[in-house]
Amino acid sequence: MKIRKITLEEHEIPDKWYNIIADMPNKPLPPLNPGTGEPIGPEDLAPLFPMALIQQEVTSEKWIDIPDEVRNIYSMWRPTPLYRAYGLEKALDTPAKIYYKYEGVSPAGSHKPNTAVPQAYYNKQEGVKRIITETVPDNGVRPLALPVIILG
Repeated sequence: MKIRKITLEEHEIPDKWYNIIADMPNKPLPPLNPGTGEPIGPEDLAPLFPMALIQQEVTSEKWIDIPDEVRNIYSMWRPTPLYRAYGLEKALDTPAKIYYKYEGVSPAGSHKPNTAVPQAYYNKQEGVKRIITETVPDNGVRPLALPVIILG
């Protein structure tokens, strides 16, 4: 029988995020301030985002530590299973091995809590009391509501 599903144990949840920009030979250009047309700096982003998230956005470091509290919340649904797509490989007649992650096991039913949890965490660390999501109803509300309820 072919092995289709790969699962990790909770203690194998990563303790660092990987920053692909560190390994890119051609770094992306910085976003531009829509008012000035100049590259956006941390001071432009500070009214919208916690400084820890801004620092992650602009760092050239390859690895970024995941706070233990975030990892603990992740353990409610992570690690998510990784599946081998044998049928797709066959349909494409490719020698490549194709895998996909199933993120529907999260309480919100999608991948979105993976970023919503740290966003809520870092906002709480900076004393933010209200978080607003810009999305269609239910699409982003449940993923954001989850960490807000857990973190308080």
